[in-house]
Amino acid sequence: MLGRSHRICSVAIVELGLLSTNLILKNPVANVLLLVATAIGASLPDLDEYNSSASRKSIINFSLFLRHRGITHSLLGWGVFSYALYWGMNHLYPFKIEPNIIHNYWGCIWLGLVIGYLLHLVEDSFSNQGVNWLAPLVKRTGKPLLHYKVGGWFEKLLASVAYFGIILMSLYWIYLATMLKV
Repeated sequence: MLGRSHRICSVAIVELGLLSTNLILKNPVANVLLLVATAIGASLPDLDEYNSSASRKSIINFSLFLRHRGITHSLLGWGVFSYALYWGMNHLYPFKIEPNIIHNYWGCIWLGLVIGYLLHLVEDSFSNQGVNWLAPLVKRTGKPLLHYKVGGWFEKLLASVAYFGIILMSLYWIYLATMLKV
């Protein structure tokens, strides 16, 4: 998927999760932080691609020493990223991972970045190139059973549906907020 498609689809999935769990109105600021962090996290695995939007905005050119869809597109890369981010953020301002994390803004940022990163991997696993989930331990061969072409019509369709879904869910979110205040 292209970067914008990753961001749109990931935000739509997380917003749907917030709506389905009734967390959407408990703390709207935390929810917005979670959605923004998800969009950012959904771009991060492509730091290893020279011409990605995340790579162009990065200070370090990771494509010089990382192969695209290598370690950054694996469970190991996701785990290292999640732990390093947790460790770094905890040294700035301590927080705990708990079921009530939606009330902790710092924790929402961490959770959004981690979920966005993981959703990027899930979305890429259905592309023609796929994702080597167990890299560098196991080398993947072949295409996934269901796959799409990056930048193709199916990806555009998915992004359009996700974009429309975000608009509908956001309008519903606003509707609920105004109805509860009346």
